[in-house]
Amino acid sequence: MQIVKTADAILASGAPRKTRSMLIVLVALAVVSSLAAEKAYGYFADRYEVSWVRPALAEHAAIVRAQGRLRGKESRLREKTDVRI
Repeated sequence: MQIVKTADAILASGAPRKTRSMLIVLVALAVVSSLAAEKAYGYFADRYEVSWVRPALAEHAAIVRAQGRLRGKESRLREKTDVRI
């Protein structure tokens, strides 16, 4: 009766080669899925940023327009009364 060690049995069956190729496939899959997740995160982050920037820009434009109207009224008042506000 011959005693076979476990390490010798694994080497003889060719399992390490199969395990190594499976590991390479799993690492490649992890890298690809990580890149896809990063792209998706960037896309949705950009969409969120744009969605709140547009109303902020509209609000800013409204404030600037309102200030311009006020300045216009101040200059007209100054012309009429010769008093600075």
